[in-house]
Amino acid sequence: MRKTVLMPVEKVLCDAHIARDGSEEDATDTLTLGRHSWDLCLEHNVVFGRYLVDALGVPSEGVVAGPDPVPVDEPAPVVVEPEPAAVVATDAEAEHEDDDVSEEASEPEPVRSVMLAGEVPGYDWESARAALRNMGYEVVGRADESTVLLVLGEGGERNGTKLRDAAERGIPCMDVREPGRFKSAVLTGELAGGDPLPEPAKVGPRIMSERERNKAVRRWAVAQGYTVPARGRLPMHVKHAYVLAHKDVLEGKAVAA
Repeated sequence: MRKTVLMPVEKVLCDAHIARDGSEEDATDTLTLGRHSWDLCLEHNVVFGRYLVDALGVPSEGVVAGPDPVPVDEPAPVVVEPEPAAVVATDAEAEHEDDDVSEEASEPEPVRSVMLAGEVPGYDWESARAALRNMGYEVVGRADESTVLLVLGEGGERNGTKLRDAAERGIPCMDVREPGRFKSAVLTGELAGGDPLPEPAKVGPRIMSERERNKAVRRWAVAQGYTVPARGRLPMHVKHAYVLAHKDVLEGKAVAA
């Protein structure tokens, strides 16, 4: 007897796709810069790799010379340094030293970050994020301790990941779907939250267009040895064979579900 067992599978999604339009694509690599890291698909891994090469240049592959090794048979000379004489600091110098210690102990505050979900009216994908960076914010795909606001644009309700992050962490929402509101906030230099946070919209399965379907049939037919034209209409017997070949696969998925 054959028994079907369903096992949960953990998926790692591309943060760049989530930040751009809320779509879910499997991540293949992880980009780490300092204390931040992003899971990226192959497409965005190549894109961000080019950005880094353009900004930082390609590192040289030469061998870095180190200090000359000390011969084994010749012990390294021992240098005895004289002990420094005790210096009695005055009250003014002691107070100045205390100020230096306090300044060194203080750490800079982390940069505030915002999440941007959806498209901002009047701005393209890159210019909207550039405007936020110019205001002193870091744009992130997932919320962390530094995230202070969710900027909700058109279609942002489809980005369930960012909406859930904002709801769980209590991050305020700024709805910029109304034309002109984002531009006004940029001009004044103030991002004011407090708008209602919408419920994540349910996104159904993606339907393949007729053009995409014809491309898939054409690729399958060539792989199976059929003779098909590079362009134009596909023969009916090829389409019928494609449907029959994939019918068992679709039925198998339905049974497993």
